[in-house]
Amino acid sequence: MSEYKKQSAFLKKLVMIEDTADNRALCERLCHVERSERCLQCACRLVGLIALLGVAGLGYAAVLLPQFFDNSTHFIIRLCSAVGLGSCLCFSVFLALWYSYRRIANRIHSECRLVIVKTLSAKFPSTGNVSLPVVNDEPQVKIAVLRQTVEISELAEGGFQKVS
Repeated sequence: MSEYKKQSAFLKKLVMIEDTADNRALCERLCHVERSERCLQCACRLVGLIALLGVAGLGYAAVLLPQFFDNSTHFIIRLCSAVGLGSCLCFSVFLALWYSYRRIANRIHSECRLVIVKTLSAKFPSTGNVSLPVVNDEPQVKIAVLRQTVEISELAEGGFQKVS
C-alpha cells in the first residue's frame, strides 16, 4: 500500500470518528474520486500496453518487410501507426484526467483535515491556562509558563537577571 493510500485511509477513519451525514458524504466523495483515479490508472496501463504493441508492430514491419523503406503504405504499417498514435493521444488525455482527479482528491483531503480539526477542538477544548514556551533567537528570551512571563536578559557581566 502506498503512502498516499495509507494517509487517505487514515483520514477516512479520523473523519468517521463523528458519524454525521456531512462526514459520510465527505467520505463518499473521497471514495468516488479515488475509485475514478484507480480506473484511470488502469486505463493508462492498458493504453500504454497497446502503444507498446503498436511500436512492436512497427519494429516487426521494419525488420521483416523488405519494402518497408520504399513503400510505407502497407496495411500493417498503417495499422500499427494508427494504433500507436491513438494510444498516445488517449494516454495524454487520461493523464490529464488523472491529474484533475488527483487535484480534487487533494482538495477533499484538505476538507477532511479541517473537519478533523473542528471535531478534535470540539471534543478537547483548549484552556487558556496552558501556553507553550516560545523561544526567540534574540539576546532576550521570553518564556511564557502558566500566565507568568519570565524575561531573561543577558547582562554585560555575563550573568542573567530575572525580570517580572
